[in-house]
Amino acid sequence: VDSLERELAETKALLKIQTVLRRKFQAIAEPDLDYFFHGGAYSLEHDMAGVEAMTSCHVSAGQVPKLFFIFARFFRIKMPSHSRKVPGRRADDGKRTSVLQRRYRVGGVTHWKETLAIAGEAHKVQLGDWLLRDADADYCYIADGANSQQQEIMAHLASRRNKQTGNLESMAISIDAISDKTSAGAHSKLREALVAAAEAYQETAELGLLDDAVEIVSNEAADGDAAGSGVAGGAAASDDDAAPPDAAAFHAQRR
Repeated sequence: VDSLERELAETKALLKIQTVLRRKFQAIAEPDLDYFFHGGAYSLEHDMAGVEAMTSCHVSAGQVPKLFFIFARFFRIKMPSHSRKVPGRRADDGKRTSVLQRRYRVGGVTHWKETLAIAGEAHKVQLGDWLLRDADADYCYIADGANSQQQEIMAHLASRRNKQTGNLESMAISIDAISDKTSAGAHSKLREALVAAAEAYQETAELGLLDDAVEIVSNEAADGDAAGSGVAGGAAASDDDAAPPDAAAFHAQRR
């Protein structure tokens, strides 16, 4: 009897482990609806996957929905869906019929275009913060053009050398269609991009989202030249007294 009880206890423990593993792998093969759609909107994981496909793999917004189904079939994942009754054809007697249509919780073309636009605005704020964080860094401006689908595209980049790692870091200021390929046309596009980034940064600052941003410190302040600044004993001002960066500082730095 004792041996049977020990064997039964071991079997129960093994069954418990197997049950946990089954639920884990089932959640991968059949993801919950909340992983794609939650609270009346698509989830962050869902949107970030699409944004990464558009920005890293250069997939157009119209093709993003197809990627979900292609890789779902490849990895044998069951896409979350629901059935909805929609109007069908009229019967011979003139009555309207209805059919059940299966709909998948994957964003359509309109959703991905909107998501990409939102990501573009977020990038402008990221660019402004990137430029403001290190006032002593030297930036290199790079511009290059290319032709895509019978349309001229101009890309403006800002690059700098990371002083800690030595790596060259680059960030796109803008990637836009351009009708004037002259230097004057490229300069006009650059100014428009910087103005748009400054405006986005200003709006974010007004919302109080940049209160924790790093203060811009001039070269004189960095060298300890605080004479006449009103700080007792020549001590540097505390971080609590530092004013958050604003669009005016961003405009000044971009010049």
